[in-house]
Amino acid sequence: MSTLANQYYLKALDLYPYDLEESMENLNYALSCDQDHIGANYLMGKLHLEQLNEYESAEEYFITAMASHSENANVCMDYASLLIQVREYDRANDLLSYAKKIKGVDLSKIKVRKALIHEHKGNYKKAIKVFRKALLHAYNEEEINKIEEDVKRVKMKKKLVSKTKKKKEE
Repeated sequence: MSTLANQYYLKALDLYPYDLEESMENLNYALSCDQDHIGANYLMGKLHLEQLNEYESAEEYFITAMASHSENANVCMDYASLLIQVREYDRANDLLSYAKKIKGVDLSKIKVRKALIHEHKGNYKKAIKVFRKALLHAYNEEEINKIEEDVKRVKMKKKLVSKTKKKKEE
């Protein structure tokens, strides 16, 4: 791995997400030094996903990052989030099953993404159940609070759907 690529990547990482233009410029420099740099590809994918909503480009960067180092939990988690957003649920599930085997991976994040898949599919009861399992693997208050908010959101959707069904029956 190029030392120069690392320097540009670290600059980009420090700037992201506050100065996107400079961050992207540094990522492009890093990738020109080392096109397979895992960190630069990952952050470029994240930038394309979160800031530009360019899903195909984001996927290409995530795939390149995973090809360089398939055991990176952050890449797997964000790539799974992308797949969920574009409704590629089977691929996301496969990736999450793979990620579960990575040493040090945060199991609560895997469970949250699996619950999101159920939520996206309208399986609210199953989503709530999986979110609750995620709570058992969450080890900081911020993550616990986020999951509890997710459960509230899904319960609200479940209640809304049941009200709609009742009205249709009347």
